[in-house]
Amino acid sequence: MAIFTAIATAISTAFFAGSAIATSLIAGGLALATSYAVRALTGQPQQQSGADAFGVQGKLAGGGDVPRSFGLGYHVTAGSLVYANTHGAASYDTPNAFLTQVIALSDLPGERLVGMWVNGAKVTLSEGDADYTNSFPDGGIGYRVPEYIRPHNGEGSPTPHLFVKFYDGTQTVADDFTVATCNSAERPYTSAHVGKGICYAVVHAFNDENLWSGFPTFKFELSGVPLYDPSRDSTVGGSGAHRHGDPSTWGGDGDDYPAVQIYNLLRGFSYGGAWLYGLQNTAAARLPVSNWIAQIDKCRSTVIGASGPEPSYRTGGQINVNAQLANAIEALLTGCQGRISEIGGFYKIHLGAPDSPTFTFSDGDILSTETQVYRPFFSLADSVNGIQATYPDPAQGWNTATAPPYPSPDSELAETLKASDGSRQLMADPAFDFVPYAEQAQRLQKSALDEAQRARTHTLSLPPAFWIVEPGDVGEWTSARNGYDAKQFRVDAMVDRANLDVILSLTEVDPSDYDWDSDADFTPVTGGGTISNPPAPQPIDNFDAEKYTLVDADGIGRRPAILISWGVQPGISAVQFEVRLASDGSSVTRGRSDRPTAGNQIITTSILPATAYEVRGQYVPSSPRDMLWSDWIAVTTDDIRFSLADFDAALTAQVITIRDALQDKIDEALNRISSIASDIAARAPLDKQSVRSQLSARSDAAFAEIARVDLVAVTTEAAYASFSTTASATWGSTTAFVENSATAIATLDGYAAASWGVSVGVDGVITGSIRIDGGASWSAVTIQADKFQIQLTGYNGDAPLKPFTIGTVNGVPAIGINGANMYLDRSIFASAIVAKSITAGEIGAGVITSDSGVIGALAVKSLSIADQAVTVPIVQTLTSNVVGGPGDRIYFFFNLSIDTTGLSGKTIPIYASLVAQWENDNVGFVDSVHQLYINNAVVCGFHAGNGGSGSIALVPLAGSTTITGTGGTVTVPVKALFQSGTATGVLAGATIFAMAAKR
Repeated sequence: MAIFTAIATAISTAFFAGSAIATSLIAGGLALATSYAVRALTGQPQQQSGADAFGVQGKLAGGGDVPRSFGLGYHVTAGSLVYANTHGAASYDTPNAFLTQVIALSDLPGERLVGMWVNGAKVTLSEGDADYTNSFPDGGIGYRVPEYIRPHNGEGSPTPHLFVKFYDGTQTVADDFTVATCNSAERPYTSAHVGKGICYAVVHAFNDENLWSGFPTFKFELSGVPLYDPSRDSTVGGSGAHRHGDPSTWGGDGDDYPAVQIYNLLRGFSYGGAWLYGLQNTAAARLPVSNWIAQIDKCRSTVIGASGPEPSYRTGGQINVNAQLANAIEALLTGCQGRISEIGGFYKIHLGAPDSPTFTFSDGDILSTETQVYRPFFSLADSVNGIQATYPDPAQGWNTATAPPYPSPDSELAETLKASDGSRQLMADPAFDFVPYAEQAQRLQKSALDEAQRARTHTLSLPPAFWIVEPGDVGEWTSARNGYDAKQFRVDAMVDRANLDVILSLTEVDPSDYDWDSDADFTPVTGGGTISNPPAPQPIDNFDAEKYTLVDADGIGRRPAILISWGVQPGISAVQFEVRLASDGSSVTRGRSDRPTAGNQIITTSILPATAYEVRGQYVPSSPRDMLWSDWIAVTTDDIRFSLADFDAALTAQVITIRDALQDKIDEALNRISSIASDIAARAPLDKQSVRSQLSARSDAAFAEIARVDLVAVTTEAAYASFSTTASATWGSTTAFVENSATAIATLDGYAAASWGVSVGVDGVITGSIRIDGGASWSAVTIQADKFQIQLTGYNGDAPLKPFTIGTVNGVPAIGINGANMYLDRSIFASAIVAKSITAGEIGAGVITSDSGVIGALAVKSLSIADQAVTVPIVQTLTSNVVGGPGDRIYFFFNLSIDTTGLSGKTIPIYASLVAQWENDNVGFVDSVHQLYINNAVVCGFHAGNGGSGSIALVPLAGSTTITGTGGTVTVPVKALFQSGTATGVLAGATIFAMAAKR
């Protein structure tokens, strides 16, 4: 039968009294050769579990009780944790920027890393591309994982976030990078951590809140340890360079074949002369090489699969050294429909389809005098009519997959098999733990079930000529009694009797049970897929930004702002945003909304009026994954400035009071001018003169005119003068005009006022006007206009500037400064005022407060200014006291008076400078000295050199000193002194400038 895992045996009669007992025993022993499918159905144990389990180790092991292990063939393992630590690494100062794990994968050297899974997803390994800077010790290969090259937390340029180094056990030094970076007193990792003879991986994972939801998990696909393949050894009957005594020659395609793997288990595994696993000291002669090579070739022979030719049998998995050897061999035999026979200490293997017959017999050869047992049918307990196996599927993350049932439940074959078993569904569910190949698992299912339908078994005796027959051999039986014509039977067990007769246990076999037509028999497997890790970066949905204006209860615009909005999505914990200046890209503000379901937010922090910005947004996920920023969106804020409404009510009241007082004076002047004009018009003045002129032109609907009136008049109480000029143009109902007028009055009671104005208008409506009104000690300028512009010729591209803006606050007209600079020296900027409210209740009393939190209830009770920080100059300039002639003369002297009220004890600097012209008319002029005294101390001196008659010397003197304030008036003398020898000259002129800096 198919998929035999029991060991067929040859039994000597030395242990039995007679042939009948032997025949009964060997007939009952047929259960040892039962199909694996039948064993799965009846619940017979197949292999051990738990610590002795084979195949796939999908979880990282740890602790001191982890058994040693190694791999056979293509397999996967999570390994066992040897060391772990966090560190900063490279340019990252964060102590836990990296997590480093050292994971042991095999306790025998020579395996190769052929693939890797991270958090349940297959990744790509770029061999030799290690981006962290250190040299690899011998035996190490560095990998970078392209799937984990990404911007850190979604920002900046893509950088590697996952590095892997693999050591195959031949290394002689420890991993340099781990020793240099991860070693700590609490968790030492030193140069002694070589791991010689052990295959291990070093994994460095860079911490990223959008990438890892916890510690990352890894699975490593390995090639298995290199194995000795006798079919590749030309010295034992094979063909190749393999030599059992030289492990450096081992390895090749045989590493994946179950016959080669079992051969090495029976020879035993050792390292450095120390045995590790398998049989010990097994001589090569106990494994007949001709048998093993033949079975290895059966593994190597190809079968046409869905993807082309492939080896008939391949197996792979992890072996734990605490598992019983018999269980390990049984798990491998399951993957190749194999059996092991042991005859007198010699081990032979038979796998797959039955071998070619090695003997024949007929009814006449059977000893009729001996007991015979024939079983034509299986019992119900041993019957199977369907099979559905499990196997590890690399395409599904090496998770256990279930093969499609054979036969298909709706097929005719399934109905036929069920009918033969009383319409019962008898399913078997074997586990192919060492078969990570989907099509091979289905081939095993088919051959297992097909062979399980062959129920004929015989136990019979044959004469000494059949002494050479062994368990596992296949013979042909021609039997007229049973209707056999060269029918093939496999020897499952035998007993050799003392008289050289043999008792054979035979089971019907047919090579056609192993036929395979991939097109007809293979059902493609659609796996559940693996988790996409990390998932594709998620963009923010429908992100938008636009200008916004904050208004008060009266609907008055008070602050510029930006309104951002986004689409509401599940799995989002917040929305973050950034604002930058459009002009240079400098950052303005950034923040986040922790209510993503709101769908919008108003940004006011650091937002200025009439400014071009750019805004972008990004989702913050509720679980770590990559997010994409939106594109930058251009927004220009409205021109919303501060007004009186932003200030404290007391300050507003003071401003209004001053404004109203000035308005009262203006009204008084206008009323007096109007009253006097009315009096002059109503009564005859003492004297009155007027001049009127008019210039006009007309043509149909067009009319243009300039009219001027000049008037002067005096009465007993007032003098009055005025002029008015009007220029107008009309076309039909459309008119435009300019009017210029002025009035001046002087009254008997000493009052004088003047008014001048110019107005422009269209269609009878004044669209702009300038008016100047003034009295004896005040003046007012009134401008009515939509725009107020000033142009400095030759600057700003001759484009006019708009220094003011006009509006209303609570329905009251208001004016504001419009522009980036408040003063020409740029000492105060409008941009320095944060876009929050500013209130001042008692500025006159020296107190400034703010409820907005920007200034934060700041109260200024007194203001301390450092000495000399603010100065008030006291200047005196004199040109007198100039004298001439030789000798010692004072040619300049005066007293500087300084009021030091409130400056008692304070230092006050005094400065003085002069320039004098000395003309020499004396031949033989040798030298002259000029000195400047301040407060009777010399602060500067000057020597005029040799010069002839008629020479001119310019005498510059400058210096300074300090005095201490007394609290009253201090007198400081300042003088200039001229000294000379025998020479004579004239001081033609001198000018001195003196200044005291008063704090």
